[in-house]
Amino acid sequence: MNPFRQTVAALLFGAAVSAAFAAESLFDFSVSDGGWKSTAKRDVVKRSAEYPAGGKQGLLFCGPEWKGGPSVWPAFETRSLPVKEWSRYDRLAVPVYNDSAAEMGFNIFISDSKKPLRQGAHFVHMLSPYSSKQLVLPLKQAFAEKGVDPADISVIHCYTENPENAMRFFLGGFTLLEPGDPVPELPGSYRQKILRRQAAVLAPRLKQLEAEAAAFDFRSLSPDAARRMRERVDAQLARFRSGEANDLLLSMKNGTPPDWSSIRSLVPAMSGFEALRETVSAAPGYEDVLLGCATPMEKVLPRVPVFRPLPETIAIEAARNEKEAAQLIVMPLGKERKKVGVRLTAFTGPAGTLPGSALSAVPVGFVETTFVPRSGSEYVGFWPDPLLAFLDTVDVGADEAQPFWIKADIPAGQPAGVYSGKAEITIGGKTAFSVPVSVRVRDFALPNRPMLPLAVTFWPNDGLMPKCNPEFDPEARKSPAAPVHAWKKHKKAWRDMLAGYGLMIDSLYEYGDWAPEFELLAELDREGKLGMFSLGYYHPASENPADNYGMQSTIDRIRPRYEKAKRLGILKHAYLYGCDESTADKFPAAERAAAILKKEFPDVPLFTTAYDDSFGTDGRLGSIDWFCPLTPQFNEKQAAAARKAGKQVWWYICLAPRRPYANNFIESSGIETRLLTGAMSAKYRPDGFLYYQTSLWNNTAPVTAGPYTDWIAQSFPGYNGDGNWTYPGPDGTPLGSIRLENFRDGLEDYAYVKLLEQRLAAAKQAGRNPQWQREAEAALAVPAALVGSLTEYTRDPQKVYAWRSRLADLIEAAPVK
Repeated sequence: MNPFRQTVAALLFGAAVSAAFAAESLFDFSVSDGGWKSTAKRDVVKRSAEYPAGGKQGLLFCGPEWKGGPSVWPAFETRSLPVKEWSRYDRLAVPVYNDSAAEMGFNIFISDSKKPLRQGAHFVHMLSPYSSKQLVLPLKQAFAEKGVDPADISVIHCYTENPENAMRFFLGGFTLLEPGDPVPELPGSYRQKILRRQAAVLAPRLKQLEAEAAAFDFRSLSPDAARRMRERVDAQLARFRSGEANDLLLSMKNGTPPDWSSIRSLVPAMSGFEALRETVSAAPGYEDVLLGCATPMEKVLPRVPVFRPLPETIAIEAARNEKEAAQLIVMPLGKERKKVGVRLTAFTGPAGTLPGSALSAVPVGFVETTFVPRSGSEYVGFWPDPLLAFLDTVDVGADEAQPFWIKADIPAGQPAGVYSGKAEITIGGKTAFSVPVSVRVRDFALPNRPMLPLAVTFWPNDGLMPKCNPEFDPEARKSPAAPVHAWKKHKKAWRDMLAGYGLMIDSLYEYGDWAPEFELLAELDREGKLGMFSLGYYHPASENPADNYGMQSTIDRIRPRYEKAKRLGILKHAYLYGCDESTADKFPAAERAAAILKKEFPDVPLFTTAYDDSFGTDGRLGSIDWFCPLTPQFNEKQAAAARKAGKQVWWYICLAPRRPYANNFIESSGIETRLLTGAMSAKYRPDGFLYYQTSLWNNTAPVTAGPYTDWIAQSFPGYNGDGNWTYPGPDGTPLGSIRLENFRDGLEDYAYVKLLEQRLAAAKQAGRNPQWQREAEAALAVPAALVGSLTEYTRDPQKVYAWRSRLADLIEAAPVK
């Protein structure tokens, strides 16, 4: 052979081998345990042949279930890494199988020899019961973010938290991947073994689903509609039998699959609409289109929809200076429909006409979830949330439901009465249906700002993008067109949109370029819309007296803001927030910081979410004025004692609490969000509501199309929508959301309670109408059927409407206005 050809062949062969074997397998558990050890005697880590993801053996980590009490973090780790130089690798692939009946967190720390373990790169994942995942950890971004030296990796530490069942985690080999390397494919035998295990666990559930499928009754439908529904049932059963939906069924335990709920809802919706079709049809040729409705508290999933039959009239009720909505659902059966929209006619009544600006109808957009979050969910896929105000029409797929958000924004001076009009459904530019809609305006007005004080951040931030959207384009992230930059061109529009929800451009934290927006705050004050705002964040003080115990830079940062707020006459609205979620060991330093700040800024409340169950009454944090526990830790008796001592006690949500407590994730029901700021706040009386962020934006581009958007639903690792209640539209313009709507609607429900309390106090002082007083007192006691406790509350929107209507009737009938 020609020597030149030999050389070329050798080089090509070497390059092929190098490309084929660029990935680096760290451990061969068929040979050894790789130095893995548990960190507690109660837990065991060992090799096992039960579920090997490669080779003959894998690694098993097992331990007992958590019985309650103090939290536990079962963990295992290795410091015997065969490869410590990871500079050329960008990912780590780890196959994990959770062989237990409980959803389990599986989290990983990776660090170098100098950085403390828990300051290293951190990866958070959730595994459904009896489910497996090929975890792919984005190393480069995580190492850069935490300052971990990739040339000196010394420890991998895996852990879970408070296991609800006995733990059995099976791990395969850890594989380092270079850029361009494919993720290793898991062996078919491994996948099949897990499928067999899941099938055995789900066998009783599958029999139950088959029995439920056989019991569906479609006799009220036309033969064609009944056939279509039976095909839908059969398709879902085939999906359940194939194992495709195993993770969903396992995560749900014994809950009703969304597919079944959808079918049960569609039967009355279809039969009910047929009785109305002739009345609302505006043109022939749309016999395949189904119309329905939903309240704002219900989330209509596009591909497994649950909604109500269309009533003769869609009714909306609101006070003056209040916003309230309804959803109109359009669902083409069997074929796609193009350019579907809703157009509202004039709304008139004996009292006059509602201005056109008081009414709107916009398509609801969808964001895609790709995993069962740590907060739990019965469905993974597209969820409704962004309100696509920039679109007039959308294309609607066959057998998919498209909600339109019909909102009444009642002017403060609008005469009371009922106003009637039509919602015209247009398809392809032609009016296909005309549905009656009524708006009842109540004879009282809500104030310009929420009656429940708020401390809520809106300051867009993309710091979690590397963890939540690891495929992001770094150059696009830096671009002025990226949402975290583009929104600033539209601050006035954002100010107006947020004010419509009782919020403002503000931040609890000192994000890099944040400072109080004094010009906008002053405008809100002149309009009577200014609530509480932050002057800045404070950290625990140092033990070293130098530099005023390390607080001088904080004082210097806050001083000019304090003086400006004073000059503008808005200082009474300001607070200082700090020592976020500090534990007891940080209390001495937090108290030192608060005492120093109290001397410097005596007329500004100091606010914290530090974990002080006494809410400042035991003296450990005596210099702090406002305390804010998570909702499950809110203690009415202790809060009353704190108020007697001059403190305030708010409450908050964030990644916690999880179900059955109310929260505001993508997957949370709308009613729980509304109850949280409405009936629950009326029952438990926190002094205010705090939320850490509404604008964690992990996309490099805004929302520009719909109804299906490409927005990243994962806003925080393992969670969808937490810290992200807002959306940037084209060019960074503001878009609201279903979750923001329910948040505001709850605040308005709370305002009904406060207004009735004011009228009751006035009636008592004037000695007027004792019978009305007794009825008002009874109505102000939040019914147990509405909110029994923070974990027991209604899922029926009609009970919310009945409650607020009773409050409204009494407000209107008050003997003293």
